[in-house]
Amino acid sequence: MKRIVTLFFVISALFSHAQYTTPGTGVRWDLHTLMENSEGVITLVGDHYELNGNVVISASDTLEILTNATLLLHDLSYIESYGIFIVDAPDQAVFSALDPESAGTKWRGIRFYEGHYTSLRNATFEYGGGLKVNNGGTFHMDVCTLRHNYYLAGSTSGSLSSGGVLDISGPATIKNSSIYSNQRAAIATASNVASPIIFRNNYLFGNTTENSNRPQINLGPAGSGNTSHIVGNTVIGNGFVQSGGIAYSSLLGVAGDVVIDSNYVEANRYGITITGSGMNGWVRYNTLIANNIQNNPSLGGSGINFSASSSAAYQHVMVTGNVIEGNLWGITIIGYPVVNMGNNDPENYNPGLNVFSGNGNGGITYDLYNNGPVNQMAMGNLWDVELQDAESIETVVTHQADDLALGLVTFLPAAQKVTFSANGAGNLPLEGVSIAIAGQENELTTGEYGLADLLIMQGGYSFTASFEGYNDFSGTFELGAAALTVPIEMVETTYTLTFVVTVGELPVEGALIFINEDELFTGEDGVASIELTPGDYAFEVSKDGFDTFEDTVALTDEDVTLNIELTPSTYTLTFVVRVGGSPLQGASIEVADETLNTDAVGQASIVLPNGTYPYLAYAENHTSASGDAIIDGADLEINIQLTSTASIAEVKGFRVYPNPASSYVMIEGANIQKAELLQMHGVLVKTFPNPAGTISLEGLTPGYYFLRLYTNGQVVVQRLMIW
Repeated sequence: MKRIVTLFFVISALFSHAQYTTPGTGVRWDLHTLMENSEGVITLVGDHYELNGNVVISASDTLEILTNATLLLHDLSYIESYGIFIVDAPDQAVFSALDPESAGTKWRGIRFYEGHYTSLRNATFEYGGGLKVNNGGTFHMDVCTLRHNYYLAGSTSGSLSSGGVLDISGPATIKNSSIYSNQRAAIATASNVASPIIFRNNYLFGNTTENSNRPQINLGPAGSGNTSHIVGNTVIGNGFVQSGGIAYSSLLGVAGDVVIDSNYVEANRYGITITGSGMNGWVRYNTLIANNIQNNPSLGGSGINFSASSSAAYQHVMVTGNVIEGNLWGITIIGYPVVNMGNNDPENYNPGLNVFSGNGNGGITYDLYNNGPVNQMAMGNLWDVELQDAESIETVVTHQADDLALGLVTFLPAAQKVTFSANGAGNLPLEGVSIAIAGQENELTTGEYGLADLLIMQGGYSFTASFEGYNDFSGTFELGAAALTVPIEMVETTYTLTFVVTVGELPVEGALIFINEDELFTGEDGVASIELTPGDYAFEVSKDGFDTFEDTVALTDEDVTLNIELTPSTYTLTFVVRVGGSPLQGASIEVADETLNTDAVGQASIVLPNGTYPYLAYAENHTSASGDAIIDGADLEINIQLTSTASIAEVKGFRVYPNPASSYVMIEGANIQKAELLQMHGVLVKTFPNPAGTISLEGLTPGYYFLRLYTNGQVVVQRLMIW
């Protein structure tokens, strides 16, 4: 009876594991509607849902979780989807074990069957049996977390995933996710099913906690015509000495290519390994640090390993720009892979640029071990030796030179580092200088101290450096076995600023131009020039006797010519005309081709530049006066004394004849003490002391004159024409 009771409880336990299958009617379900319709398989407990049993999403149905939610799964519970499974929580949707510390099997995981469509975003899957993705569906994962998931064998009670927490057959995309502390690999794909994987920008840490011989990323073949991409991931070990970094393999004859690019791989049993046949591979720009935790060079420790066991195998790999540091081996090639690690042949060009540092074991440095019969190309790499020459590199490369059964490695020309040092005026470093090297795709940019480093294959190169506001600098360099520094002296771009200084149409020689703290002087042609960098400049142009000209000029990207016309400096010339001590109004002054008339106080003014100006002052019934007004940088006042001639009419019997005259004139009716002959503008031509009634005009130029006669205290002025 006791045995019957025991059997009854076992049977009861098996049938107590309930299941709910959606009806396949095209309904869009969420956790709450499942809870309402699952007859207790899903329940709402406080602030979370619980699954006790399993839920099946039928082919025509959809499960959407678009809100933050937590689903706790009881031991042995699981989810299967033949339909559409979408998680897109604002913050996080969590799938976790009811009791993470349970000693049982916990929840078994989630399986996606053929025909499924799955999109997971902002979801956490933990303390369960992982995600099993079958072939023939669509799987996308972005910004998710998978942690502390387990593996347990068994078709009815074991975990749904086996090779890794992500156990995938067929295509899948996994991005921006964190996968850590899982019992097996972070991701594993089938060895006999084409599984092209996009695995990009994920963070992996300490997976394979069971310490089995599994890498954290373990991909099988992508399939003929397909390529798997492992790009931008961080893969760090956590002391599980059997756990490798990244592996891609094809061991059952399924073809498919792989790109392993820009990953950071540290502290694993090995860094990257590619194994098998039927593939092209690209391993580039990865950083592989201290993948030596097993510390047994017989079992692993390579930064990068390539392996193909048959001479009929097809494994061709391009290896470019990797940093390989602190591993037991740098690169190992086992058997028959063909690995292009650098080749200057245009048809097979690869710049190399792999950098080796601190790789070795047993006190020997092993940068490259070609442990197979195939000749390999490895030009353009920076080996772990000071001088990148043949003698030095031979010490870190194992190949035919060490064992005739091995293939030859061609490693010359090697790479070397060239440092560009860009300086400007005053030998000051220039940050941001762009340097383009002929034949190289990417440009360099100098940093804070004007330096830019480049790893490049040894040889001769030309380059051009450019920087805004500076002339381009072109040069060449020859890079050999030793590191090289190439100085770049940048000269600021200048343009010619030309001043053309005139007065009217006449050039001004000797004009002073002050600009940018420099002084220029115009030549005979009125021209002066200066070379200046682009910018805005204030300037002034000056010369004695002229007003100073001030302005600004903008130089941008071409020469500039400025035409400057100076204005002569002007001063006030004032004439003050008096008769005796009294001002004379209405007097005329002829000066500078103008006729001025005095005002009530006997003044008349004109504004003139520096110079000498002849003048004639006269008034009706008065004598005239003439002279030169010399203006020299200041106002000038000229005082003129005229004498009245109005008394001439009162001299009875006075007569001057003939008028006009040719050779003489006669004077009657007055006793003349002195006679003066003046030009019309007042210039004295000739003086006749004590004339005796006749004045000779011989030798005088024909024209109009004034004859000024002094008689008995009077001055008589007579207009006279000589012909």
